[in-house]
Amino acid sequence: MHLIEKILVIRLSSLGDVVLTTPAIKSLKQKFPQSQIFFLAKSQYRDVLKNDPNIFSFIEFDPFEKHRGVLGFVKLLKELKSLNFDVVIDLHANLRSFFIRHLLKAKIKIKYDKRRLARFLLVYLKFLKVKSIHTLDLYLETLKKVGVDSVEKEPKIFLDQESENFLKDFLIEKKIEKDDIVVGIHPGARWETKRWPEERFAKVCQILNQKPKFKIVLFGDQKDQKAVESISSRAEDQNLLKTGNLPLDKFMSLIKRCDCFVTNDSGPMHIASAFKNVVLTANVKCSPCSLHGEKRCYKKSRYCMDLIEPEMVTDAVERLLEKTISSRKGLD
Repeated sequence: MHLIEKILVIRLSSLGDVVLTTPAIKSLKQKFPQSQIFFLAKSQYRDVLKNDPNIFSFIEFDPFEKHRGVLGFVKLLKELKSLNFDVVIDLHANLRSFFIRHLLKAKIKIKYDKRRLARFLLVYLKFLKVKSIHTLDLYLETLKKVGVDSVEKEPKIFLDQESENFLKDFLIEKKIEKDDIVVGIHPGARWETKRWPEERFAKVCQILNQKPKFKIVLFGDQKDQKAVESISSRAEDQNLLKTGNLPLDKFMSLIKRCDCFVTNDSGPMHIASAFKNVVLTANVKCSPCSLHGEKRCYKKSRYCMDLIEPEMVTDAVERLLEKTISSRKGLD
């Protein structure tokens, strides 16, 4: 194989998918320890990767200002061409990344296989029993083309000292002690079909907040504040803590402190998976109803959500926290 000095990895969005690239990045660095790995993604995801020791440089794609329109895209291409990459790895495989990949003069170019046909069959022809393959495994298949034999399965996010300091201040302000059991609740999701009912999140808060040394923290950015306030009101508990609208790096630092994080299928779910991971699903036959969750449910009752009871969630939380609870001093 050619001498590889510079590698460009492309994953423009979204938050969860960017998080899921972190094991692949680490595996690339292990395979090519002397190489410089550059990562191209939208500007808003910089905080996810800016402290990753395996990444030499994060390249910001700003489609709204600096790289807006055709002229902005040409400007981005000039920036990328000036770096003279040896390898371009496209882990997005959309129209934008297609043009970037093809217009750069790299010795080696590989792309992620989205398995579009398999995904179509999984959604629309469920009786065919198409096997679902995790994104991490698909990244592994992509990296095999440059000789990477294995990819670690656990995403990892690195925080800077500023975020760690913010976390310390937040814990002091909210009177969260070292031996408290912190449970994060995040009710947001991009699509309505992926949102568990607010009244059920509220019930979870009510049950867990009755347990000794448990502290419940409601997470949510600006677009989630209505749901956060609704859950707080329904729970009828003034002791629920709220993060407010936070920058992504501060948001991640609080997730890291949580002993458990209850959330829908969302970007924050993937962030939490870098620290902890348990999945609850109703396993209904009509799921998935669409590729990303963008289509409204065609049933009067959303079985995939309604079959998940609050007690199922709280039981899962307690099982997950058994060892944590037993190891914390001062618990009843």
